[in-house]
Amino acid sequence: MIIVLLVVASIAVIAGCESTTEFGEPVTGSSVSVGTALDHRSVGRTLTVEGSIHEVCRDEGCWFILADDTSEITVRYVADNGLGIPVISKGRARVRAVVRDTVIGKNRVPELRAVGVQLLGE
Repeated sequence: MIIVLLVVASIAVIAGCESTTEFGEPVTGSSVSVGTALDHRSVGRTLTVEGSIHEVCRDEGCWFILADDTSEITVRYVADNGLGIPVISKGRARVRAVVRDTVIGKNRVPELRAVGVQLLGE
């Protein structure tokens, strides 16, 4: 009877744990807000940013929108095999990325060029 209870308790603990899925390089370092990544002083720096995935490229998962309470930013990630994250990705994520500026017309459009993505789940 005790063994059965231990097995049931173990299954409950495992089922309650969120799993993470990683792509690319390990995502390390303390996380900063999306707003910090958007600051023009962050351009060229490599940061770890955490937020929620709001939209994913439906073709290859090569880009997604990462948002938190402060802002949202486009994250571009393409692995060596040419693919991005799964197109059905949602929930929380951490990314290790270089902050870049893309200029479209006269507008500055900041984005993150990820070297690593960690999907944290719902």
